[in-house]
Amino acid sequence: MNTSSTTVQFFPATNGAVVNEQGLVLLTQRSEKVRAPGYWCLPGGHLDPGETWLDGCRRELREEVGIEVVGGELLGIYSDPATNVVPHPGSASGMGQFLTAVFIFRAYAGEIRPNEEVQQYRWVAPRSPPGPLISSHYVRLEDLGAFQGRSFFR
Repeated sequence: MNTSSTTVQFFPATNGAVVNEQGLVLLTQRSEKVRAPGYWCLPGGHLDPGETWLDGCRRELREEVGIEVVGGELLGIYSDPATNVVPHPGSASGMGQFLTAVFIFRAYAGEIRPNEEVQQYRWVAPRSPPGPLISSHYVRLEDLGAFQGRSFFR
């Protein structure tokens, strides 16, 4: 995406790839209360001021799906304007670029209980997500399926 003629506001964000014992990842479908309703995605969101990416990810998972994640391994940092510059109502220009850290969690405590931002959730194979999927999450799920302990930077 050519952003040279558009003022783009940066948004630090995070996603959590919660993976169960069968190797399936937790995806959520966005509700009408958030941007891109009906789309599937990894749970997550914007960082709050003073938060680290990992702390923000843990908070977002607690808020969106009601679980306390354990540990956390960096899957990757995602900032490619081709997939991360999107219309965003929080930007003065209407365009935002997400600078996102994605973490893998292989353990969690609690029962999954989605909040008002989540329409439903589903455990899926990383390479077989339901649609529609938020476009920037395709590469994140591909990277999750290919992860060998070395973080991706895209």
